[in-house]
Amino acid sequence: MATPATQPQSETKLRIARRLAAPREKVFRAWTSPEALRNWFAPSKEYQTTIPELDLRVGGRYRVEMRLGEKLHVVAGTYLEIRPPERLVFRWRWENEPAHVGDTVVTLEFGERGDQTELVLTHEGFAGVATRDEHEKGWNGCLDRLTEWVAGTGAKP
Repeated sequence: MATPATQPQSETKLRIARRLAAPREKVFRAWTSPEALRNWFAPSKEYQTTIPELDLRVGGRYRVEMRLGEKLHVVAGTYLEIRPPERLVFRWRWENEPAHVGDTVVTLEFGERGDQTELVLTHEGFAGVATRDEHEKGWNGCLDRLTEWVAGTGAKP
C-alpha cells in the first residue's frame, strides 16, 4: 500500500466534469462574485455560506465560511490565475480542519458549448486518497447546487 509521500499523482488528483445550462460568463461569475457564491457554495442547502473576503486578482485572497449548526468550516487561499471566462486557478486551504493540512490547488476550466458550459474542476495535491474522496463528495454537492443556481432553480440573492 502506498503512503501519502509515495502515492502516484493520479491517486491524489480529483477531476469532475459537469455540463451546466448557462453561458460560461454566467458560470464564471458564479465562482467570482461573492453575492453568487453565497447562494450555492456549500455541499448542501443546510449550510449558511458567507464570503468575508474575495479579492479577484492574481495574488488576491478569498475566504469562504460555511456554517452547519454550531460547526464552522473555513476555506481560504489565493488566486493563481484568472482568465475570464475561461479559467480560474486558486490555492485551497482549510483553516480549521485538522484532518486537512496543507495547500492544494483547484483549477476550473469553463468550456463554451453553445448556450451551455462544460465545467471541468481539477483539485490536486491531496495528502491521500481518503482526503481526495472526502473532497469529491463535497465538490459534487457544491456542483449540484451550482447547476440549480445557474439554471435559475436555486436560491436567489
